[in-house]
Amino acid sequence: MELDKKTVAGAVAAVAVGAIGAAVAYTALAGDEGNAEAGQPKQPRPEAKPAGQDEAAPTGAININQAPPSHLTTLKHIGKARAKRILANRPFRSVDELVSRGLVPEEVLARHRDRLTV
Repeated sequence: MELDKKTVAGAVAAVAVGAIGAAVAYTALAGDEGNAEAGQPKQPRPEAKPAGQDEAAPTGAININQAPPSHLTTLKHIGKARAKRILANRPFRSVDELVSRGLVPEEVLARHRDRLTV
């Protein structure tokens, strides 16, 4: 079987592109651990914060009439969607309105009642 120069050049180019792609993928996946062979330690990355979530996690009671969504989502079983619904239904006169308006199940409110306020 005889191969012409174009076929050989194409095959070499395909292998080279594949090798480069594999190297890039390996670097991207293993890059977080630093280069152990070269003795370079892992460089810490600065934590990226989503826009509008610069607030620190709450340490005391969470006011459901004033808390940002990021504070509400620190509670178990309160995700982004439920936090958005709580924000959309403000203001509340009592914490019990979360259940009466169908925003939070009674079990979830019972679990967090001591951490919530109006």
